[in-house]
Amino acid sequence: MDVLDEILSSLRLTGGVVIDGEFGGEFCVRAQFTPDHCAPFFPVPDTLIAYHYVRSGEMVVEVDGLPPATVSAGEIAILPHNEPHVLSKRTGLKPVDASDVTWITSDGVHRVASGNGPEVTQVWCGFLGTAKSSSHPILDALPPLLTLDIKANREDWLETSMRFVAERQASPEMIARLSELFIAEAVREYVDQLPHGGKGWLAGLQDPAVAKALSIIHSRYAEELDVEGLARDAGVSRSVLGERFAELIGEPPMRYCAHWRMRMAANMLRDGKQNTANIAYSVGFNSEAAFNRAFKREFGEPPATWRRRTEAEERARVRRMERRELPPQEIKYCKAADGTRLAYSVIGSGAPLVKTANWLNHIQYDWESPLWRHWIDEFTRGRALVRYDERGNGLSDWDAPDLSLEAFVADLESVADCAELERFDLLAISQGAAVAIAYAIRHPERVRKLIICNGYAAGWAVRADPAELARREAMITLTEIGWGADNPAYRQLFTNHYIPEATPKQMGWFNEMQRLSASPENAIRLQRTLGAIDVRELLPLVRTPTLIFHSREDQAVPFAQGEELAANIPGAQFVPLESRNHIMLETEPAWQTFVELTRGFLNRDVGDTAPIAAPAVRGLATDEIKRCRGADGTSIAFAMSGEGFPLVKAQTWMTHLDHDWTSPVYRHWLHEGTRANRMMRSDMRGFGLSEWEPKQFDFECLVSDLETAMDAAEIEQCDLLGMCHAAPIAIAYAARHPERVRKLVLVNSFAAGWRVRGDPEEIAWRESLLEMNRRQPSFRRSLLGEMFITLYFPSAGQDVIDWHNELFHTLGPVPSMERIIEVASTMDVRNELANVHAQTLVCHSNLDGNAPLTAGKDVADKIAGARFVELDSANHILLGDEPAWQVFTREFRAFLSD
Repeated sequence: MDVLDEILSSLRLTGGVVIDGEFGGEFCVRAQFTPDHCAPFFPVPDTLIAYHYVRSGEMVVEVDGLPPATVSAGEIAILPHNEPHVLSKRTGLKPVDASDVTWITSDGVHRVASGNGPEVTQVWCGFLGTAKSSSHPILDALPPLLTLDIKANREDWLETSMRFVAERQASPEMIARLSELFIAEAVREYVDQLPHGGKGWLAGLQDPAVAKALSIIHSRYAEELDVEGLARDAGVSRSVLGERFAELIGEPPMRYCAHWRMRMAANMLRDGKQNTANIAYSVGFNSEAAFNRAFKREFGEPPATWRRRTEAEERARVRRMERRELPPQEIKYCKAADGTRLAYSVIGSGAPLVKTANWLNHIQYDWESPLWRHWIDEFTRGRALVRYDERGNGLSDWDAPDLSLEAFVADLESVADCAELERFDLLAISQGAAVAIAYAIRHPERVRKLIICNGYAAGWAVRADPAELARREAMITLTEIGWGADNPAYRQLFTNHYIPEATPKQMGWFNEMQRLSASPENAIRLQRTLGAIDVRELLPLVRTPTLIFHSREDQAVPFAQGEELAANIPGAQFVPLESRNHIMLETEPAWQTFVELTRGFLNRDVGDTAPIAAPAVRGLATDEIKRCRGADGTSIAFAMSGEGFPLVKAQTWMTHLDHDWTSPVYRHWLHEGTRANRMMRSDMRGFGLSEWEPKQFDFECLVSDLETAMDAAEIEQCDLLGMCHAAPIAIAYAARHPERVRKLVLVNSFAAGWRVRGDPEEIAWRESLLEMNRRQPSFRRSLLGEMFITLYFPSAGQDVIDWHNELFHTLGPVPSMERIIEVASTMDVRNELANVHAQTLVCHSNLDGNAPLTAGKDVADKIAGARFVELDSANHILLGDEPAWQVFTREFRAFLSD
């Protein structure tokens, strides 16, 4: 096998469709396959390859900048980059757009026709997808148009094969494999005809040294290759190979080798036969962590995330190929208690499931919506789905006299009664959650199970986050100005807010649906009404089995709202979803997670209280717990979780690797830390899973432990997070190891401990706390001690106290508490601040009673270029339900991604 064979064998196409084309008379069609053409068949790829095989007659193919090419029967025109092109009987005719020709899809056969006349040209038209991971040097190097004459010995075979895949509903994979054969043949013919002395990747195949180097890289990419070895095997010097390779291929040999390794790794990930660790070794990496970093540099996301996304896209493609006709919909109307007319429909048959209305629904237009059709399809499989339009919205009365939560609940009662539903399941999205909760409490005998997705108990006006209030008021102002206008620019703000990852087609539909579903006046009234919702007092009264989902990066409803629902509804199960969308899209991995867990939940008996099985998503972050030994031999436990660039949290006291994910103090920090990063954290010596009786316990030991854990985790460079008394540890490490810390984030930090600061009043009350700890180490009223709670979390609720009451004995021995308090009191890294060269973000609570605001400002002032953010909070460790947490996460994400 020569180098071209090796390279062609690695060409991976993701799917294909063959279309039966018939053009008559003086036809002339402007053509280019678009994402909309792909959508019914397979996930929209990053790039497309188009081709036209002429079965009978002939046609002219024109691409801008190239001479026209006449393609006769038995020949193929291939457009590797899917350039816009014209198919015509002859040059000089005025083209019609491809969208104006007749397009028929029936019985799995796809046909297109244009023009009339006795002379007919019959064509098999096709397109194939290539993902970014399969972006291939050979495709990049090809011209916009290739033609291949296959009449000799291949015409019957190819036409028979194409007829089979077109008329027998062949899978996209079969079409892709067939297409690879004739594309490879066209490429080989093109390369054979290249003149000598040219430049470019294909010309590199004609240079013996470069071709030999390419062959070695493609066949031995898993080995430890270097330029010297490549040059030696190619029979030239290192400098000659480097110059020729860079000139012809466009990049140095080893950079090309690194890219090629990642292409091979992506193909292995797509095959799904090996885990990430095995793939890492298969492509030449000695550690999975190094492979993860390299893969993310190449493709923009970690391998596990990339694999989940591609698998979800494949499942979505299969679902679309299997897409059935939806059951018939009959729209009916009923009267609410105040006379408002409500539109509702019942679709399908089986156990009833009612979807509570949410804003921007329209039961007629949602039927074929690219945002809602997959929801309807899923919940009409073996079920009777009941949907209705909210008052003031969709087909229900727009002039409803009352828009309020009470009216919304009464509307659900009216629809359930009109549909004669005795007992049913409830699906609640967004504000529908509050309606469903109120209804379930009033009618517990009628609601079997409750599913909530991206819901909330307190509306935006009740939550009163200043930043959110300002944004919402701005959106209301824009609603007044441009909601009903023909220009969708105003409504695009809402679209970006609700479905930031949608395709242009989906966004266009949502833009238009806003105008069709509600008047500007009602849009404003609804926004105000939904902002005032508050059912928090009702949550503990829910007795219905409840499953709650929430998108981690939901732009419309904060993730903390989903956590609040789950924490306060007795027995509720909570599943974080890896998504930015408020309305989940069919192609994202989160949708498949939602579908699988929802099916299992609805199909279980009501009495079955077993927890929902955790989905295979990063959101439920499974820790990989390991151990290492400090310089004095003390055992240090650390954990790795998530995917992405390493984020290291410097160790704090009172943590426990086994309990942190359930801790009301730390779980939101871990969710945030693993959102886009591979996070490492460790239990401090004397606490958690680390050794409880270390030989030494001083500041230098703590800094050394951080270094030891990072080395054991094979972290070469990271972003470093230091909070509270861990901040001086992080500062010292960053100052001493500038090459290993990319960015530094300090929260409620200090450079000098309270004994060093020397405030007599502070020293006096802290000594009092220490003395109480010595005399009553169990802190009778609360095992952690309410005074310590008041000091660290003055805004904390009973859940924080209860959690520590239950688990205090597992967090660490009381003597270790006093040791870390003493160590923290004498920490002094003021002289190290000037040596911190990493970009630094310093955030500090303005009412922190443990580290005064001035201490944080002093840290920021002494680190060159540090950004300081004052947070409106009294908590020493920010809690997930306070407004300051949202402010911090925005700053944190922007800082790390900048």
